[in-house]
Amino acid sequence: MKNIPLLILTLILISSCDSKQTSSELEKLTEKIKDKENQISELQTQIENLEKSKISSENNQTSDYYRFVQTSESEINVSEKLKSGERKLIDKKDFKDTLDISDNFFVYKHTSEITQTSESEFESVLRDFDQVKSEYGKDFFVRVMTFYNGQSLPLETENSKTDIHILIQPTELGYENKTFVISDFYDIDIKTLEKKENSVELTFEHGKFPRKKEQIIIRPELVKFKKNQIANIDNNFKDFLVQFNKDSIFQISRVKLPMTVEFADWEKDYEYSKEVINHQNYRKLNLVEDPSSNPEYEQFIKINGLKAIIEYRGIENGISAEYYFEKIDGKWTLITWVNSST
Repeated sequence: MKNIPLLILTLILISSCDSKQTSSELEKLTEKIKDKENQISELQTQIENLEKSKISSENNQTSDYYRFVQTSESEINVSEKLKSGERKLIDKKDFKDTLDISDNFFVYKHTSEITQTSESEFESVLRDFDQVKSEYGKDFFVRVMTFYNGQSLPLETENSKTDIHILIQPTELGYENKTFVISDFYDIDIKTLEKKENSVELTFEHGKFPRKKEQIIIRPELVKFKKNQIANIDNNFKDFLVQFNKDSIFQISRVKLPMTVEFADWEKDYEYSKEVINHQNYRKLNLVEDPSSNPEYEQFIKINGLKAIIEYRGIENGISAEYYFEKIDGKWTLITWVNSST
């Protein structure tokens, strides 16, 4: 019985020691957790600083691409490598050019892109440029050059693709030059470079059959394709027909070739025969809009949704013909005709 108090005392001491040990371990764990939290907090701060730095960098780059940016350089320097360095897509447009009118005529489908490049060296390769034109705008100077980019098309001769290089130089010191590249066309011919009110407008032709005309608007902050002046001409068939009659290049671009047409064959006692019309034997049509301009026949235009027919009926002379148009991809297109004239 005397040993019982001693036993109880011993148990109390053991319990007390365990409690102290547990408390010490908890303190150590708490310290470790605090250290981890501090590390996480520091990492989060670093991430936030990096994001701010990235946003700031992107903003500086954007402003650098779309306007003149003042520089600390005392001189303007464009002596960097041609077609190298960072590029930014500014504008683009799809094209479909017919380059050969043989039986196996080649259609060159391509997307031309306008890119701004941070590096460009014109002086050292100036002798290799095909065409060069320059013009002063408002507070800036524009130089436009064509350059064979070394790529080829599957044609036998004269098959190099051509880029247009545009150098925009401010007329005030302390601002950087801007350089743009428009790629890639076949058989470019720069027609005009004209000063407008707030821009300089470049006009050039490209392709073969038919030759196509394109216009580029040039400003220090932006270079872009000019919207086609007749882009909305398909809203009204009669407006379209005026352009169709007037412009041979526009006309052939709105004819679905090759196409099969029918005609009253006098060699077969005026039974209908068929003929295939292609690029080689197509001839410009004059679909007269004003009936009073020719007293030998009358013209009737019938429009039904996405289809239209132009009818010609002779006045006691046997003239009879119908030309069939359809709106394909939003564009009025001649798809065939039937000539029943006797």
